[in-house]
Amino acid sequence: MLKNKIKISFMLVLVTMFVTQLSAQNQLSSPYSRFGMGEMAKRMSSTNIAMGDVAYAYQSPLAVNVANPASYIAFDSLSCLIDAAFSFKYHILQETANKQNGSTISFNYLSLGFSVLRNWKTVLGFQPYSFINYTINQYTPFNDTSDIHYAYNGTGGVYEFYWGNAFRLFKNFSIGLNMSYLFGNYNKLQIVEFPDDNFLNFKRDNELQINGALFSFGTQYFIPIKKSFIGLGLVYTPSIPTVYGNKTTYLLSYQNTALEEVIVDSLYWEGTNKVKITLPQTAGGGISWSNEKYFLGFDFTWSDWSRYSIGEANDSLEDSYKFAVGGSITPNPSGSKYVSKITFSAGYYYELTSLYLKEKQIDKFGINFGVSFPMKKSKTRFNVHFEYGQWGTLKNNLLQERYFLASFNLKLHEKWYQRRILD
Repeated sequence: MLKNKIKISFMLVLVTMFVTQLSAQNQLSSPYSRFGMGEMAKRMSSTNIAMGDVAYAYQSPLAVNVANPASYIAFDSLSCLIDAAFSFKYHILQETANKQNGSTISFNYLSLGFSVLRNWKTVLGFQPYSFINYTINQYTPFNDTSDIHYAYNGTGGVYEFYWGNAFRLFKNFSIGLNMSYLFGNYNKLQIVEFPDDNFLNFKRDNELQINGALFSFGTQYFIPIKKSFIGLGLVYTPSIPTVYGNKTTYLLSYQNTALEEVIVDSLYWEGTNKVKITLPQTAGGGISWSNEKYFLGFDFTWSDWSRYSIGEANDSLEDSYKFAVGGSITPNPSGSKYVSKITFSAGYYYELTSLYLKEKQIDKFGINFGVSFPMKKSKTRFNVHFEYGQWGTLKNNLLQERYFLASFNLKLHEKWYQRRILD
């Protein structure tokens, strides 16, 4: 039994390393990731994403709900849970006159949850925090026959190791804390090229190495009503100066020749310019109703991205607001037929993002559907969920991204402790 657990854990680590590397090399170009910390990862279990990102008032012994660390208290005291997921995404990026598409495979998360004491449960996990990947080309008239070329390119990502703990203070009430270490890097390149050799071209390259700590808190309370529960959940992530970056800037002017770029003048700053990164505080709340077969929940999230900054610079972001509603149904969890134990989930979310461009706050929405398949003679489950989403608009000469996402998730539930009965 122990050997099998070690083999399974080792295989999951290898798969995670492989998919993480694949994800880093093949992220889709998303122009909106140019701003702020880039495109933010969802940072929640596939179970919750399948319900439209509903998570704050949800807990289960079969899911690591990192969105609210108080939910960990639901873990089985004699078992451990390994929760891992990856996804395939196909998207269409469109502006008024142009359209492009692409696809990628991305790592979502890997987490391990288990019981320390009856009223103390813990989680170790790794997941993406955000990523930047964009290529933008713009042209403005230089004279009657040629244009000035402006190019913007960005790559990189931030990842998160976290240790979460949940404590039951009294019946049906728990609190939780996630302590995270953020690390990663961004590279942003800006180029201005003139069609006339009498003008010098310009290149600015910013590199940012990021590391620091992040803390998030949560609480849950479930009120029993006959054979069902009303769940209440609250989460909060403070904005505290614990994330820093080492910023390196390259400035140079150059001329294009037939074979190469010839540097004319350059300025260089060594990467010792330490800057403080102010991340937004986030607060959210949720309410749910559930029984043995059904779950229905509603979540609201607010983040004050207007306070976001890197050193003295900011991207003039706005506060973001997100609403999510969703649920699940399991026809007969204790039934003898396999089909009756399959769980079906669906949900919807709408978000006013932190981006405010051309006098319009960019919005985003997603429609989700998921199916959870139980393994025979085990609590292990294999989950598949699908999402159709849209980000941005074609109005005001902006960009619109439409995407289809398929996610695959394994929740490996194994007993770590087995009491032996002696004659």
